Amino acid sequence: MQHLTAMNGGAGDHGTAKNRMQTILIGHRGEPSSYPENSLAGFEAVLQAGAAYIETDVQLSADGIPVLCHDPDVARMTGHDDVVMQTDYVTLSRLPAGYPARFGTRFADARISRLGELASLLKRWPRARALVEVKQDSIETFGVARVMDAILAELREVFAQCIIISFQQDPLIHTRAESGLAIGWVLSAWSDASRAAAARLQPEYLVCSRKRLPPEPEPLWSGPWEWIVYTVNSVEEALALRKRGVVLLETDVLRELLRDARLGGAERD
Repeated sequence: MQHLTAMNGGAGDHGTAKNRMQTILIGHRGEPSSYPENSLAGFEAVLQAGAAYIETDVQLSADGIPVLCHDPDVARMTGHDDVVMQTDYVTLSRLPAGYPARFGTRFADARISRLGELASLLKRWPRARALVEVKQDSIETFGVARVMDAILAELREVFAQCIIISFQQDPLIHTRAESGLAIGWVLSAWSDASRAAAARLQPEYLVCSRKRLPPEPEPLWSGPWEWIVYTVNSVEEALALRKRGVVLLETDVLRELLRDARLGGAERD
Protein backbone atom coordinates (compact mmCIF):
# COMPACT_ATOMS: atom_id res chain seq x y z
CA MET A 1 0.00 0.00 0.00
CA GLN A 2 1.44 3.36 -1.06
CA HIS A 3 1.54 5.92 1.72
CA LEU A 4 2.00 9.64 1.21
CA THR A 5 5.42 11.10 1.99
CA ALA A 6 6.12 14.79 2.44
CA MET A 7 9.07 16.82 3.59
CA ASN A 8 10.90 20.03 2.94
CA GLY A 9 13.77 18.48 1.05
CA GLY A 10 11.63 16.26 -1.16
CA ALA A 11 10.41 12.68 -0.93
CA GLY A 12 13.15 10.27 0.07
CA ASP A 13 15.61 13.02 1.12
CA HIS A 14 15.67 13.27 4.90
CA GLY A 15 18.27 16.06 4.81
CA THR A 16 18.78 18.06 7.96
CA ALA A 17 17.65 17.21 11.47
CA LYS A 18 14.96 19.88 11.17
CA ASN A 19 13.65 18.26 7.99
CA ARG A 20 13.51 14.92 9.78
CA MET A 21 11.33 16.42 12.50
CA GLN A 22 9.05 17.99 9.93
CA THR A 23 8.21 14.59 8.49
CA ILE A 24 6.68 13.24 11.70
CA LEU A 25 4.81 16.25 13.12
CA ILE A 26 1.29 17.34 12.18
CA GLY A 27 0.03 20.84 12.93
CA HIS A 28 -3.17 19.95 14.83
CA ARG A 29 -5.79 22.54 13.74
CA GLY A 30 -2.82 24.71 12.78
CA GLU A 31 -1.18 25.84 15.99
CA PRO A 32 -3.93 26.53 18.55
CA SER A 33 -1.41 27.39 21.25
CA SER A 34 -0.58 30.56 19.31
CA TYR A 35 -3.41 31.14 16.81
CA PRO A 36 -7.16 30.55 16.65
CA GLU A 37 -7.62 26.89 15.84
CA ASN A 38 -8.46 26.03 12.24
CA SER A 39 -7.50 29.55 11.15
CA LEU A 40 -5.65 30.24 7.92
CA ALA A 41 -3.14 32.28 9.94
CA GLY A 42 -2.34 29.28 12.12
CA PHE A 43 -1.94 26.95 9.16
CA GLU A 44 0.24 29.42 7.31
CA ALA A 45 2.46 29.86 10.39
CA VAL A 46 3.25 26.16 10.70
CA LEU A 47 3.66 25.72 6.94
CA GLN A 48 6.13 28.60 6.89
CA ALA A 49 7.96 26.89 9.76
CA GLY A 50 8.33 23.82 7.55
CA ALA A 51 5.43 21.58 8.59
CA ALA A 52 5.00 18.61 6.29
CA TYR A 53 1.49 17.89 7.62
CA ILE A 54 -1.46 19.88 8.93
CA GLU A 55 -4.83 18.70 10.26
CA THR A 56 -8.20 20.45 10.10
CA ASP A 57 -11.87 19.78 10.87
CA VAL A 58 -14.76 20.36 8.49
CA GLN A 59 -18.44 21.06 9.06
CA LEU A 60 -21.05 21.90 6.42
CA SER A 61 -22.97 25.18 6.58
CA ALA A 62 -26.75 25.27 6.05
CA ASP A 63 -26.22 26.08 2.37
CA GLY A 64 -23.71 23.28 1.85
CA ILE A 65 -20.37 25.10 2.14
CA PRO A 66 -17.55 23.16 3.86
CA VAL A 67 -16.03 25.36 6.56
CA LEU A 68 -13.12 24.87 8.93
CA CYS A 69 -14.71 24.25 12.31
CA HIS A 70 -14.40 21.52 14.93
CA ASP A 71 -17.55 22.05 16.97
CA PRO A 72 -21.16 21.86 15.78
CA ASP A 73 -21.55 25.50 16.86
CA VAL A 74 -19.25 28.50 16.66
CA ALA A 75 -19.41 29.52 20.33
CA ARG A 76 -15.72 28.95 21.07
CA MET A 77 -14.63 30.54 17.80
CA THR A 78 -16.84 33.61 17.87
CA GLY A 79 -18.62 34.01 21.20
CA HIS A 80 -21.91 33.50 19.33
CA ASP A 81 -23.97 30.32 19.66
CA ASP A 82 -24.88 29.83 15.98
CA VAL A 83 -25.04 26.18 14.88
CA VAL A 84 -22.94 25.69 11.75
CA MET A 85 -25.36 23.30 10.03
CA GLN A 86 -28.27 25.71 10.62
CA THR A 87 -26.49 28.88 9.47
CA ASP A 88 -25.69 29.97 5.92
CA TYR A 89 -22.09 30.65 4.99
CA VAL A 90 -22.50 34.40 4.44
CA THR A 91 -23.74 34.78 8.01
CA LEU A 92 -20.94 32.60 9.37
CA SER A 93 -18.30 34.49 7.40
CA ARG A 94 -19.31 37.79 9.00
CA LEU A 95 -18.72 36.57 12.55
CA PRO A 96 -15.36 37.40 14.19
CA ALA A 97 -13.60 34.09 14.78
CA GLY A 98 -10.60 34.98 16.90
CA TYR A 99 -11.42 32.76 19.91
CA PRO A 100 -12.04 35.76 22.19
CA ALA A 101 -12.05 33.73 25.41
CA ARG A 102 -8.48 32.63 24.71
CA PHE A 103 -6.96 35.49 22.73
CA GLY A 104 -9.11 38.50 23.59
CA THR A 105 -9.03 41.00 20.71
CA ARG A 106 -5.66 39.87 19.32
CA PHE A 107 -7.29 38.17 16.33
CA ALA A 108 -10.37 40.35 16.06
CA ASP A 109 -10.15 40.34 12.26
CA ALA A 110 -10.15 36.53 11.95
CA ARG A 111 -13.09 34.94 10.17
CA ILE A 112 -14.34 31.37 9.65
CA SER A 113 -12.69 29.99 6.53
CA ARG A 114 -13.98 27.80 3.74
CA LEU A 115 -12.24 24.52 3.05
CA GLY A 116 -11.54 25.89 -0.42
CA GLU A 117 -9.42 28.65 1.11
CA LEU A 118 -7.26 26.04 2.81
CA ALA A 119 -6.94 24.23 -0.53
CA SER A 120 -5.65 27.45 -2.07
CA LEU A 121 -3.14 27.79 0.76
CA LEU A 122 -1.95 24.22 0.18
CA LYS A 123 -1.12 25.04 -3.43
CA ARG A 124 1.62 27.33 -2.14
CA TRP A 125 3.21 24.36 -0.28
CA PRO A 126 2.87 21.51 -2.80
CA ARG A 127 4.92 19.10 -0.67
CA ALA A 128 2.69 19.53 2.38
CA ARG A 129 -0.21 17.20 3.20
CA ALA A 130 -3.51 17.94 4.93
CA LEU A 131 -5.52 15.59 7.10
CA VAL A 132 -9.14 16.67 6.65
CA GLU A 133 -11.44 15.39 9.40
CA VAL A 134 -15.11 15.01 8.48
CA LYS A 135 -17.23 15.73 11.55
CA GLN A 136 -20.11 13.51 12.64
CA ASP A 137 -22.46 16.45 13.26
CA SER A 138 -22.58 17.34 9.58
CA ILE A 139 -22.90 13.69 8.50
CA GLU A 140 -25.89 13.26 10.80
CA THR A 141 -27.51 16.46 9.50
CA PHE A 142 -26.96 16.15 5.76
CA GLY A 143 -25.96 12.54 5.09
CA VAL A 144 -22.70 11.05 3.84
CA ALA A 145 -23.12 11.70 0.11
CA ARG A 146 -23.92 15.41 0.38
CA VAL A 147 -21.15 16.13 2.86
CA MET A 148 -18.48 14.15 1.08
CA ASP A 149 -19.39 15.42 -2.39
CA ALA A 150 -19.08 19.00 -1.13
CA ILE A 151 -15.75 18.33 0.59
CA LEU A 152 -14.22 16.46 -2.33
CA ALA A 153 -15.30 19.19 -4.74
CA GLU A 154 -13.46 21.80 -2.66
CA LEU A 155 -10.32 19.65 -2.55
CA ARG A 156 -10.24 18.42 -6.13
CA GLU A 157 -7.30 20.57 -7.22
CA VAL A 158 -5.17 19.38 -4.28
CA PHE A 159 -6.23 15.72 -4.10
CA ALA A 160 -2.61 14.57 -4.10
CA GLN A 161 -2.05 16.52 -0.87
CA CYS A 162 -5.08 15.30 1.08
CA ILE A 163 -5.95 12.48 3.48
CA ILE A 164 -9.58 12.17 4.62
CA ILE A 165 -10.07 11.10 8.23
CA SER A 166 -13.17 10.51 10.36
CA PHE A 167 -14.49 8.70 13.40
CA GLN A 168 -17.19 7.30 11.09
CA GLN A 169 -16.36 4.68 8.48
CA ASP A 170 -19.12 5.54 5.99
CA PRO A 171 -17.52 8.81 4.80
CA LEU A 172 -14.21 6.99 4.45
CA ILE A 173 -15.78 4.25 2.33
CA HIS A 174 -17.45 6.93 0.20
CA THR A 175 -14.12 8.76 -0.18
CA ARG A 176 -12.32 5.65 -1.31
CA ALA A 177 -15.03 4.80 -3.85
CA GLU A 178 -15.35 8.30 -5.30
CA SER A 179 -11.80 9.61 -5.22
CA GLY A 180 -9.20 7.01 -4.31
CA LEU A 181 -7.77 9.36 -1.67
CA ALA A 182 -5.93 7.92 1.31
CA ILE A 183 -8.14 7.53 4.38
CA GLY A 184 -7.58 7.47 8.12
CA TRP A 185 -9.99 6.02 10.66
CA VAL A 186 -10.06 7.80 14.02
CA LEU A 187 -10.63 5.31 16.84
CA SER A 188 -13.35 6.05 19.37
CA ALA A 189 -12.30 3.06 21.50
CA TRP A 190 -9.40 0.64 21.88
CA SER A 191 -11.26 -2.67 21.66
CA ASP A 192 -11.42 -5.99 19.87
CA ALA A 193 -14.40 -4.67 17.90
CA SER A 194 -12.41 -1.66 16.72
CA ARG A 195 -9.49 -3.87 15.72
CA ALA A 196 -11.78 -6.10 13.67
CA ALA A 197 -13.39 -3.06 12.03
CA ALA A 198 -9.96 -1.69 11.13
CA ALA A 199 -9.00 -5.01 9.58
CA ARG A 200 -12.11 -4.90 7.40
CA LEU A 201 -11.66 -1.26 6.35
CA GLN A 202 -7.88 -1.49 5.72
CA PRO A 203 -7.26 2.27 5.99
CA GLU A 204 -3.91 3.78 5.15
CA TYR A 205 -3.87 5.35 8.62
CA LEU A 206 -5.24 4.61 12.08
CA VAL A 207 -5.61 7.70 14.24
CA CYS A 208 -5.85 7.47 18.01
CA SER A 209 -5.85 9.77 21.02
CA ARG A 210 -2.82 9.24 23.22
CA LYS A 211 -5.29 8.81 26.08
CA ARG A 212 -6.90 5.76 24.39
CA LEU A 213 -3.69 3.88 23.73
CA PRO A 214 -3.18 0.81 25.93
CA PRO A 215 -0.35 0.94 28.46
CA GLU A 216 2.93 -0.62 27.53
CA PRO A 217 3.97 -3.31 26.88
CA GLU A 218 0.76 -4.01 24.93
CA PRO A 219 1.70 -3.46 21.28
CA LEU A 220 -0.11 -1.35 18.72
CA TRP A 221 -2.15 -3.35 16.21
CA SER A 222 -0.16 -4.42 13.19
CA GLY A 223 -1.64 -4.02 9.73
CA PRO A 224 -1.24 -2.17 6.43
CA TRP A 225 -1.78 1.16 8.17
CA GLU A 226 0.48 3.74 9.75
CA TRP A 227 -0.29 5.02 13.25
CA ILE A 228 -1.09 8.67 13.98
CA VAL A 229 -1.50 9.80 17.60
CA TYR A 230 -2.92 13.07 18.93
CA THR A 231 -2.39 15.43 20.75
CA VAL A 232 1.30 15.23 21.66
CA ASN A 233 2.83 18.43 23.05
CA SER A 234 6.07 17.28 24.67
CA VAL A 235 9.29 15.93 23.21
CA GLU A 236 9.48 13.18 25.84
CA GLU A 237 6.08 11.79 24.89
CA ALA A 238 6.83 12.14 21.19
CA LEU A 239 10.00 10.08 21.50
CA ALA A 240 8.26 7.43 23.61
CA LEU A 241 5.44 7.07 21.09
CA ARG A 242 7.89 6.81 18.22
CA LYS A 243 9.54 3.89 20.01
CA ARG A 244 6.13 2.18 20.16
CA GLY A 245 5.75 2.38 16.39
CA VAL A 246 3.76 5.59 15.97
CA VAL A 247 4.68 7.20 12.65
CA LEU A 248 3.01 10.62 12.83
CA LEU A 249 2.23 12.88 15.79
CA GLU A 250 -0.38 15.63 15.93
CA THR A 251 0.68 18.57 18.06
CA ASP A 252 -0.62 21.98 19.15
CA VAL A 253 2.93 23.32 19.46
CA LEU A 254 4.62 22.33 16.21
CA ARG A 255 7.04 25.23 16.03
CA GLU A 256 8.13 24.68 19.63
CA LEU A 257 8.84 21.00 19.00
CA LEU A 258 10.73 21.82 15.80
CA ARG A 259 13.15 23.88 17.88
CA ASP A 260 14.00 21.00 20.23
CA ALA A 261 17.20 19.21 19.21
CA ARG A 262 16.12 15.97 20.93
CA LEU A 263 13.77 15.29 18.03
CA GLY A 264 16.56 15.80 15.53
CA GLY A 265 17.05 12.09 14.90
CA ALA A 266 13.38 11.36 14.41
CA GLU A 267 12.18 10.56 10.92
CA ARG A 268 9.64 8.44 9.11
CA ASP A 269 10.58 4.78 9.04
